[in-house]
Amino acid sequence: PVSMYRIQASSDWGIISEMARHLKQSGCRILIAFMTGASTKACAAHILSPGFRLFVSERNMNKRLLPHDRFRFLLYRQAEKVICNNYSQQDFIKRKCPSLYPRTVTIPNFADLEEFSPAPHKAGVPRRIVVTARVCPRKNALGLIRAAKILSDKGEKFKIDWYGLSGEEDSYTIRCQDAIRENDLVGKFKFHRAVENVAGKYREADIFCLPSFYEGTSNSLAEALSCGLPVVCSAVSDNVRYALEGRNGFLFNPRKPKEIAGALSKAIHLQDDTLESFGAESRKVAQESFRKENFIRKYSDLITEE
Repeated sequence: PVSMYRIQASSDWGIISEMARHLKQSGCRILIAFMTGASTKACAAHILSPGFRLFVSERNMNKRLLPHDRFRFLLYRQAEKVICNNYSQQDFIKRKCPSLYPRTVTIPNFADLEEFSPAPHKAGVPRRIVVTARVCPRKNALGLIRAAKILSDKGEKFKIDWYGLSGEEDSYTIRCQDAIRENDLVGKFKFHRAVENVAGKYREADIFCLPSFYEGTSNSLAEALSCGLPVVCSAVSDNVRYALEGRNGFLFNPRKPKEIAGALSKAIHLQDDTLESFGAESRKVAQESFRKENFIRKYSDLITEE
């Protein structure tokens, strides 16, 4: 049976103490913790009341090992398994914290393959390129704008719609908007607010692009693949597992706008039937990698191991 319990404490120590007390009194045998805060508190509760099996979720994608990461990984030794949601983080732990590595396993997030599914679609000119990501330095919006300028100067026919604006515009977003105007890209590159029906935006597009400097296993990429879109992505982290060069998309160095432009140009110039076959391959990748049934089975297998 699965139990539900609402913790009333407000301070971190109060939450940990109440969690440990409840776990002991309830006779809980297995605890699965998601997100960093919950996982670290669960580890602390396990120190106080160790009579249960603990599985923690590691949903970060680290580039450096900072002091708070060392502390988190130290606490994670309380867990039976540390479940990464991307292979790059598991590799990072292997390099930076080898003593923790034997406890790690990777189970990528799943995508709703029914909600995010292909729909009848006819590619057009200009090619419609969609990006779904926060507008921030990590996601490399400025790099994509510089690549769009290169494409525009070469007379390529395209339109980029980036969905991900939220709240007040910050300094980076303002820089990006200024760059669009300064490079005469108004009408070819547009930022939009994040939308609830993002699946519809994928289905309206011809190509998906993800220019990030680093990713774990990107939910946006999983969704775009599920919708049967050819993908053009930075050759970083887990992207290279799912964006297959020349089969369902193209890869690039995100620090080189000319490479971004070159990869996009290859996708833009695909014949309609080839674009369709790339999309079919993307859907196949999604079905193999992001099925909810596989996600549940892998967690179930861990829990039932003795």
